[in-house]
Amino acid sequence: MTTHETLKQIEELQQRCEEYEDLSLKLNWESLRREPGGGSAEWFVIYEDELLVGFIGLYSFGSEIEVCGMVRPGYRRRGIFSSLWKRAQSYIARQGAHTVLLNAPAASKSAAGFLKTLPLAFDHAEYQMKWDEEKADERSAFENKILPNDHVILRPARADEVPLLVALDSAGFGMTPQEAANMYDEFAEEDSNEHIIIELEGQPAGKLRLWTEHHETWIYGFTVDEKLRGRGIGRSALLQTIQREKRTGNGVNLEVALDNPNALRLYESCGFVVTNKQDYFRYVG
Repeated sequence: MTTHETLKQIEELQQRCEEYEDLSLKLNWESLRREPGGGSAEWFVIYEDELLVGFIGLYSFGSEIEVCGMVRPGYRRRGIFSSLWKRAQSYIARQGAHTVLLNAPAASKSAAGFLKTLPLAFDHAEYQMKWDEEKADERSAFENKILPNDHVILRPARADEVPLLVALDSAGFGMTPQEAANMYDEFAEEDSNEHIIIELEGQPAGKLRLWTEHHETWIYGFTVDEKLRGRGIGRSALLQTIQREKRTGNGVNLEVALDNPNALRLYESCGFVVTNKQDYFRYVG
């Protein structure tokens, strides 16, 4: 069986699990689809009678590994995920990761049951949000801009600006410069990523990354230089991004940590609504 065929089966399994529990799994498809050695995810699967019944994915971000998995409804409580987790632990030990985070939708009862069996500590939670035009109109999102668009310009990042992107990510997300640089090496293998520089009056003021698939665009790595925050730069950049994606018929999505209330208020004021909540637990075993 080819990798492409296996990925199609994983996609079908994800759809089945999400429909069964009415939730959204975070499988990081951009990593799953990368070629081995290019920042791709590691993953393990289990079949029964040629049917894919279990999956676990491991995603490396610097010295951190995130884990997410699923078991087909009707095949649960049979030790399938426990078997996958043992295989994942062997891989994690070989990698020498400093931090291991297990991710699960907050609404998943099956995940909650398994997580209770492990030595874990709650780390953080994220909302997944989607832009809603009616909410944006209700909140007068496009009428309350602090800065006019001609002061804040969005443009594609040039190849020679990777050091600038690395510096902004390092400062904005608490990453080491090396971790941020490694991340951009991985992005180089993914054609679906678009790196955007945010300029204020001709000078770099921030950045964001766009990833689009199936007419859905996700905003990642959205940050403004700390010295320039509070001036409406982020709001202007966000609204311009929404307008651009709306013209091409794409939905707009993003993620925000619950412990980042300023960002959450900004997104809500621009018309984003919460669609899902993802919980992250740190493995302490």
